[in-house]
Amino acid sequence: MNKQKEIEELFSMFHDFEIKSVSKDRETMTLEIVIPWGQVWNLAVMEYQIKVELSGCRSLLCEYFVFRDDEANKSKLLALRETEKRITSDPQTMDKLGLEVQSYTYTPPDTYVLHCNSSKEIAGGELTLTATDYRIFNNNGEPLTLDHLKQWATEWWGRIQEMWDEQKK
Repeated sequence: MNKQKEIEELFSMFHDFEIKSVSKDRETMTLEIVIPWGQVWNLAVMEYQIKVELSGCRSLLCEYFVFRDDEANKSKLLALRETEKRITSDPQTMDKLGLEVQSYTYTPPDTYVLHCNSSKEIAGGELTLTATDYRIFNNNGEPLTLDHLKQWATEWWGRIQEMWDEQKK
């Protein structure tokens, strides 16, 4: 499997992954991400973080939507509020947005868009980046393989399915 396919597999697991920090040094971008899977381990870890280093990150851009800050808009239901589009390439600004990755799209040869909602007072956004290679690290900073992450994802979704099956009974 080539690196682009591996990056796609990596991003395909990103669902409800909260981005805690974004940094970029030349063509290396680092994402620190909280994954929800710790909830299924015997000793539940609610804030288990992984770090993903992406190389070949020549471009990084975040488009996000803030709710308009007028009284008429604030009185509307959240889903009906009007928003204003903002754009940033500053990783420190991205840190503060509370973005939670829900899905991604890939445009060859190396462009990825992470589609996000938000845990903060914004209406979500998209993180667009380029990447040609990756490395993953666990909560302790030790290297983590894509296969290990896939194993965790399989376990997580298996437990979710068990929960849904129990609810149907």
